[in-house]
Amino acid sequence: MKKVLTIIGLLSISCAFAQGGPLVINNYTGYDFHTRVTAANLTTPGCYFYVTLDNPELVIPSGSSVSYNSYNIPGTLWKVSTSPSGGTPRLGSHPSLALGGVISVNTQWVVSEFQFYQAGTPSSSGAVGDPSYSCNPVPGVYFTPQASVEWFTVSSGGTTYTYLQAL
Repeated sequence: MKKVLTIIGLLSISCAFAQGGPLVINNYTGYDFHTRVTAANLTTPGCYFYVTLDNPELVIPSGSSVSYNSYNIPGTLWKVSTSPSGGTPRLGSHPSLALGGVISVNTQWVVSEFQFYQAGTPSSSGAVGDPSYSCNPVPGVYFTPQASVEWFTVSSGGTTYTYLQAL
């Protein structure tokens, strides 16, 4: 019985520190929205416990929406840094980045660096994110000539949804 209670306790603690839930990206503009997102552990001292999309950037076409539950986005390569000595490249399918993986359960979405494109031509760029992430401070809303981009979270039923929207 003690083992069962211990396992249940550990699972509940793991869920409490889960990746922060799904990342939902809505592009309501007439432009293609390119972004590189970053997740981090907000409780670890220093700025080295993070995961950032290395290659390729995510492309959300005009008028489209996507949702990701983990780093396991087909074809993606992530830079994972758990110490001051730099980052290690990991495929999105790496077990530590999967739902329930050691990196995934200890990070949450914090920043988007983005750029708008029209017919393959780049235009305005910027960054938005979680204002509590002090390692790369960015605003929660960013205005460009093409659109405004906002970052916010909504909690529902024990899950926190992170929204990145181009309006």
